[in-house]
Amino acid sequence: MNDTTTTSSSEITLSGVPEGLDALVLAQLAREAGTATAPGIILHVARDDRRLDALETALAFFAPNQRVISFPAWDTVPYDRIGPNAEITARRITALAKLVMGGRKEPAIVLTTVNAILQRVPSRDIIAAQALSVAPGHVIGMNGVVEWLEHNGYQRVSTVRESGEYAVRGGILDLFPAGLDQ
Repeated sequence: MNDTTTTSSSEITLSGVPEGLDALVLAQLAREAGTATAPGIILHVARDDRRLDALETALAFFAPNQRVISFPAWDTVPYDRIGPNAEITARRITALAKLVMGGRKEPAIVLTTVNAILQRVPSRDIIAAQALSVAPGHVIGMNGVVEWLEHNGYQRVSTVRESGEYAVRGGILDLFPAGLDQ
């Protein structure tokens, strides 16, 4: 194993960890970070999307209770005539929102690729300003929620079936949030 470890007061850099062992190493680092007074973010940069997916699956086995944030690369190139896939857009925005709004109560493992980390992202302030936090006990007017949904690209439909859609029937809001499976 030809690995390099660089250490400073708040960061550790590992390289050369063999594929297959990297998920176990990340899980162990997360467990150790969980005992620290100020848990941080563990960043893993995979070489491609295939490796990112495999690592995410392996982490579900080695660290099932660990917070894992996956940040994929765009599936298009800049100035392409077609836009990026809506699912990838939702995953990227969801990952950025989790990083900005998530707090630092527990360590998080952020998985990304070389291509994704090189692509520009909106600033923390823009992500925080566009986020909508909803929790039990919060009171938000229906018009405010609908306005936020429209502003953020959700489509109003009569029956919600796909990600990124919402429906309003009287005082009931049906919503299929972007980036979620159901």
